[in-house]
Amino acid sequence: MTHRIRCLTKFDITATGVKNHSRATRLPFKDEAGQTIDDMTTWNRARNQQRNWETLNQLISLRVLPEDISDPVRDGDCWTFEFSINSLETVSSLDKPLSLLIHDCQNVPMILGLDENNQGVTLTATGDNPNITFELVYNK
Repeated sequence: MTHRIRCLTKFDITATGVKNHSRATRLPFKDEAGQTIDDMTTWNRARNQQRNWETLNQLISLRVLPEDISDPVRDGDCWTFEFSINSLETVSSLDKPLSLLIHDCQNVPMILGLDENNQGVTLTATGDNPNITFELVYNK
């Protein structure tokens, strides 16, 4: 059975594709998000956006192999993406769907100073004002 999960976060997780060390010989170029990278400042910003995106992918991959991962989409001050997994049990406790995934994300440091609306320095997945949420979209 395939389970589709949606993640929403208030941290900038723009997938820029900037993964290597900066090389002046490569400048200028456009990253995968369409941003112009023409100096060290814009390169560092795009690299940090990608680092945040990689952090979330690594957190999810601690328990399960995500498949069919969509690129994050910004809507106002939130970024949303979806992914599929084959086993809901690997990210859930007996009485709480997705609870292990939520637990793994709690208090993980994120990079600030990008396009986010300062939501603290770590992921907060529980409590009254979470800055990351997960929701089961469907089971097939």
